[in-house]
Amino acid sequence: MRALLVLSALLIATPAMAEVKEGDHFVELDIAKTAQGKKFRLKDMAGKWVLYTFGAKWCQPCHKELPAWDKLAPKYAGKVLFVAVNINNDVDEGKKFVDSLKLKHMLAVFLPDDKSAAMKSYDPDHMPSTFVIDPKGIVRLVQYGYDKGDEQKLADKLDKLMP
Repeated sequence: MRALLVLSALLIATPAMAEVKEGDHFVELDIAKTAQGKKFRLKDMAGKWVLYTFGAKWCQPCHKELPAWDKLAPKYAGKVLFVAVNINNDVDEGKKFVDSLKLKHMLAVFLPDDKSAAMKSYDPDHMPSTFVIDPKGIVRLVQYGYDKGDEQKLADKLDKLMP
């Protein structure tokens, strides 16, 4: 009986954290906004392929990943919307970071980690984190981290996924 009580206490005390995985329906980016302050919702992208990657100024691999994805994006123009989701808690700092990268082919949106319930579902401990959703809203690809050359691996995976 005592063991059951201890186990029950541990289960109650442990926060539930559902990590979005391949095959899951996307979790809405609850408070994401563009640099112009317009609300950004993944559900508005229904019927389109969307690649979105979470990054922040403090994430060193993000400094390399975002420009690499930006260079890859023109290959998929009209097929895949590439979105850079900045999770800096200070949105102005996030905007400066994104501006410094001079991204030309990615839509930048801002989702302060400390205010977003959605971030718990995307497991922000893995940075950068890239997700690809299909036109029906199903996560078809999840990639954590970035190493030089990952852009070709990503392109190969996108080519296999898309008709």
